[in-house]
Amino acid sequence: MGKYLDAAKAYVTRDAAGLLAGGRYALVHTRSMEFDELRPYVPGDDVRDIDWKASARSGHTLIKQFVSEKHHKILIVADTGRNTAAPTPTGESKSEVAAHIIGAVGLMTLPRSDEIGMVAGDRRGCVDIRLRRGETHVERILHRYVAQTSTNPGASDIVTQLEWVARHYRHPLLIVIVSDEPDISERLRAVLAPLTARHDVLWAMVTDMPAIGTEATGVGYDVADGRTLLGADVMGERVVAAYRRSEEERRRELSELLTAQRIPHARIASSRGIMSALVAMTGVYARAG
Repeated sequence: MGKYLDAAKAYVTRDAAGLLAGGRYALVHTRSMEFDELRPYVPGDDVRDIDWKASARSGHTLIKQFVSEKHHKILIVADTGRNTAAPTPTGESKSEVAAHIIGAVGLMTLPRSDEIGMVAGDRRGCVDIRLRRGETHVERILHRYVAQTSTNPGASDIVTQLEWVARHYRHPLLIVIVSDEPDISERLRAVLAPLTARHDVLWAMVTDMPAIGTEATGVGYDVADGRTLLGADVMGERVVAAYRRSEEERRRELSELLTAQRIPHARIASSRGIMSALVAMTGVYARAG
C-alpha cells in the first residue's frame, strides 16, 4: 500500500468492508449473479430458474437460487480549505484526521471492488476525481487531498463542494462528506434537499479544539481568517460559560438539521475515533435500506 493508506490502516479494523452492507439498492450496481444453492420451487418463482436435471433426479421441482454481487459507488466530498489546518481537541491537525477518514472509507471499498471518487476544494472551487476502483486509485485520492490542504488553501466552504455535486452528479451515490462542523446557512439548507433526494449522505465532522476553555491561556488566532483569540485567563469565567452554551446550542441545531434531512452524522475528535464513528453512521445508513 501507499504511505497514506498505510497511515489510515492503523485506525481501521479487519471487518471494515462489512460496514457498507445494506442500504438502498438504488446505490448499488449489480455486476454479476453467482449461484448459491438449490431450493424447492414455490409459486411465484421464475420458471426460468428451475434446474430440470436436478429436479428429475430428486423427484421434486428445484430452483436455482442466486446471490448478486453488489458494488457501491462512493463519493467523498471533502473540505481542503484553511479550516483543515486547525487542531482537533487531541492536538492532531484536522487535515490529518480527515485524511485518515478518507483512507478508512477507501480501505472499506477494496475487498468489494466498490468504486470511489472525490470532490474536494475550498471557496474558490473544486477538484473532481472520478469514480474508479482499486488501491492505487484510493492512494491517488489521498495524495491529492493532502496536496490540496497543504498548498495555499483558500477559505473553507463545504457548501461550494456540495453545490458542485448537486449540479454534476445525477446518478445515485453514497456520499461521505468530510469536513468540520459547518455553519447553518440558507445555502446549506438549500443544497441538502436535492442531495438527499437523489443520494444517500453520511457526514463525518472533524471537530475543532475549543477556541477558549478553562485551561487555555494567552493569545491564539483563528486559522480561517487570522483573527486573534484570547485565552480563558483573559476572557473570564462568564465569557467562557457563555461561549460553551453557544457552542452546545449551535451543535444541537446542526444535529437537528442533519437529522431532519436523514443524514447520519458523527463528530470525530481524533483518528482513534474514526472506526466507532463509521460504525455508527453506516449502521444508521444500513437500517434505512
